[in-house]
Amino acid sequence: MSSRNYNSDDGAVMHGEFMAFVNEDQTLRVMRNWAERQGFPIATVQQGGADMFAQMLESASPPKMVMIDIDDQTDPVAAITRLISLSGSDCKLIVIGSANDVALYRQMLNAGIVDYLVKPLIPENLNQAMAAALRGRSVGKSENKEAKLVIVIGTRGGVGASTIAVNTGWLLAHELKFNCALLDLDLQFGTTSLALDLEPGRGLRDIVNSPQRVDGLMIASSIVPESDQFSVLGAEEAVDEYVPMDSGAITALLKEMMGNFDYIVVDLPKHLLASQKRLLTTAHEIVLVTELSLAGIRDSLRIKTALNSLSCTGNLTVVASRVGQGRTGQVDPAAFEKGAQIKIDLTIPEDHKSVTLAANGGKALGSIARNAAVTKALLALAQKLSGGAKAGAQGKENFLQKLLGSAKKSSVKKEINP
Repeated sequence: MSSRNYNSDDGAVMHGEFMAFVNEDQTLRVMRNWAERQGFPIATVQQGGADMFAQMLESASPPKMVMIDIDDQTDPVAAITRLISLSGSDCKLIVIGSANDVALYRQMLNAGIVDYLVKPLIPENLNQAMAAALRGRSVGKSENKEAKLVIVIGTRGGVGASTIAVNTGWLLAHELKFNCALLDLDLQFGTTSLALDLEPGRGLRDIVNSPQRVDGLMIASSIVPESDQFSVLGAEEAVDEYVPMDSGAITALLKEMMGNFDYIVVDLPKHLLASQKRLLTTAHEIVLVTELSLAGIRDSLRIKTALNSLSCTGNLTVVASRVGQGRTGQVDPAAFEKGAQIKIDLTIPEDHKSVTLAANGGKALGSIARNAAVTKALLALAQKLSGGAKAGAQGKENFLQKLLGSAKKSSVKKEINP
């Protein structure tokens, strides 16, 4: 995470992604514990309230998201209106206060904040407010278009998480007629592009390294369309190179994509769980893919516990994958649920023949084994994630045209206003 070059007298530094300015000690402790769990430095939470933020804005650019305590302000609405003017529209403000006042809440929303949180603060409310800010909307305003973010995580290698991510995305696009994107965050060993016989784009590595460089043109040049309704954003980087991944860049990438798709399916490798906490807390749906084994019991419980500690607000769907009589080492589903303290929502049957045929042909299961039990199970998953809905008759504008159009408008703007 990058920081802005501002140093106050007490050593506070304006962080580029997030800051919080609070008043009393209790709120300071809660906020710092929460921020640390989200992966932010402890110094992003400062004691000083709205006045300290205004002072720092005199010498530093604002972060993307700020939480402001207004209990020390005689006219909190005027103070927040001034801060919004100083920080600009790209900075999302969340206000914290002791007054449980509906009129004040509405005044704050009308002023342009994302949310108003009443003390004492609890992590669940902080997560919801952060999710709203990262998605770029106010909780008091309706959003015409926003993609549903689906994250697929495998408890172990080989359980079929990538296969499920690819085929669920394909079915959302081709069977349920949604405009869907698939983002593969395994930049070195990801198989989503390979599974669909696509050549990976070349720009994802630059995108995940540089939050400030994320724009529509870069995304459009990196994403690869499988069809008019389904696109894949992946990479195939050298295995002997370290590939850094900035969580702020992932946030910026998804924010840029949100208005162009109905669904964004993210294939998230389990080793990135610790570094992508913000991504997990903003997900609408989390699909946990596991095998029915002792190791699956252990790792499902561990990942579920981690998700609970983050107070993730997304719906959790547990998928038992590669289930069949021919699989060795499987435990009974009831024993699995008891040991993992988790309910299995869907079962994907083992179908080595169909999966191998699809993999070798670079095709989705729905295109070559439409009536297979494994495909029907994956369609049931896609329907569950969509709430049983299908896309309307009028789809969104072609994503490449829209992304390129937005990028061109931005470019023209810069030329007019250098």
